Amino acid sequence: MLASPVTMMCSSFTRIAWISLLSLLTACGAVYPEVATPVRSVPPGRQVEPEPPGDLLYIVFDKVIIPKQTRDGRKWDAVGGAAPDPFAKVLVNGEEIIKTPTESDTMHPTWPTQVRANYRIEPGAKVVVEVWDSNPIHNDPICVITVDSIHDKASDVASELLCNSGARVQLRIESAHPKIGLGLSYELQSSAVKVTKLIEHSPATRAGLAAGTEIVAIQGKKVAELDADQIRSLINANGQTGLTLDIKLPDGTSKTVELKEAAMYPSVSEGITFER
Repeated sequence: MLASPVTMMCSSFTRIAWISLLSLLTACGAVYPEVATPVRSVPPGRQVEPEPPGDLLYIVFDKVIIPKQTRDGRKWDAVGGAAPDPFAKVLVNGEEIIKTPTESDTMHPTWPTQVRANYRIEPGAKVVVEVWDSNPIHNDPICVITVDSIHDKASDVASELLCNSGARVQLRIESAHPKIGLGLSYELQSSAVKVTKLIEHSPATRAGLAAGTEIVAIQGKKVAELDADQIRSLINANGQTGLTLDIKLPDGTSKTVELKEAAMYPSVSEGITFER
């Protein structure tokens, strides 16, 4: 019995759909798991090397002291209580790099849940600190102040910035804070290990690794002969004492490097922050 034209048409569409799906999957390529090497806090009293890079600063708003009224005698918050609902920003060359949450009804915000991190600020960049009162219709400025030579203000003591409104901003500006680690992430591919990401200021980058580097052997053992658990175990177990890697760089150069966990200085854009 011959198939009807409709059945033949549906069958043809089904074959075309499967071919298209297989072609799409092949074009997309396989997706491999990405593994980040451990990141640890610096133990108390441990001296770290090298020193922080000059283009990174650790910045946190300690607190802001806001006067009871605006300069023209009005309450800050026309809706609800008399206290404002402040949030703060840091802009570098016009680009917002820090924005705190809004803290409701307070003259002394500290923003305990703000992100604490290292921020990349080139020497000589224009830095502006702003504090705003959040309102449903439009936000009102509490303080807008330019910070000259912000790198010169890096200190263990918070800098106090005085605003025309009478507000006082206590901004902690310190040299970049370190973490301890190797500073690399890698993909466990079917027969290879490829470096995918690196912390810019880390032992991995100082050793010359780059994104796209292939790890050929770990502690003298060929990656092709190891399973995923063995690879992770070898890297994590030897990171603190000395990790020997045979690598092939993206330009085809092969060499052996030794990595050891040490100070690294991650920026907020690299996804690593600090506890309070």
